[in-house]
Amino acid sequence: MILKAARLLHRLALGSEEISYLLRRSPRRHSIGLRISADGLTVSVPTRLQQQQWEQALIQKSAWILSRLEQMRTHATPPFIWQAGQMLPFLGSPVELAVECGNTRTQPRLEEGVLSVSMPHSHDPAALANKVVKWYRREALTFFQHRVAVYARQLGTEVSRLNLSNARTRWGSCTSRGDIRLNWRLIKAPPSVIDYVVAHELAHLIELNHSPAFWQTVSQLCPDYLELRAYLNAHASHYHQF
Repeated sequence: MILKAARLLHRLALGSEEISYLLRRSPRRHSIGLRISADGLTVSVPTRLQQQQWEQALIQKSAWILSRLEQMRTHATPPFIWQAGQMLPFLGSPVELAVECGNTRTQPRLEEGVLSVSMPHSHDPAALANKVVKWYRREALTFFQHRVAVYARQLGTEVSRLNLSNARTRWGSCTSRGDIRLNWRLIKAPPSVIDYVVAHELAHLIELNHSPAFWQTVSQLCPDYLELRAYLNAHASHYHQF
């Protein structure tokens, strides 16, 4: 039987501000967990915990919660506007989006830093976004397949299957069966950063954990992984604009 956490929206006054938060009750939890993301505050609690107990914990952590929420608001990424002239990140470099009136079946082409996309005369932003994202995904799969093959040879391992993911919180994943999933948005990052994520996931074929032995394997493939991981974390919101 799969036990699912219940989710409820609550509100609570913290200092001079009233905040809303998502409450998740789980029979598997034994303590209170707080997570702040672009979606706001999520509070995870054991199923039988009383409301006054978790609210008291929130009040005790109010300074930290309000500070982090303010940081999220300050650094919130503005909505992406799909129009000609926009700059798109691709393999660590800016690419200008150009929209041409033409056959919709024509594939986007990248030449000298300009991504040209053919659209009907009266195109809508959603259709433009869909076409560009499909181009990104095609480029991502081709690039990732090459880099995975290179690092798999170095490790002497085999990948059962490589797929793209659309996750909002993870750049990659690996299963014990050797299935690798990489977030297509990684194609926006510099090649060295992509190589770090590839090395990270392939290292799980040797160590399906995050033990010292795992990180030793990562460092063998990618000696600068700490710097590259920090770079990816710093640019994550930029890469998730679309």
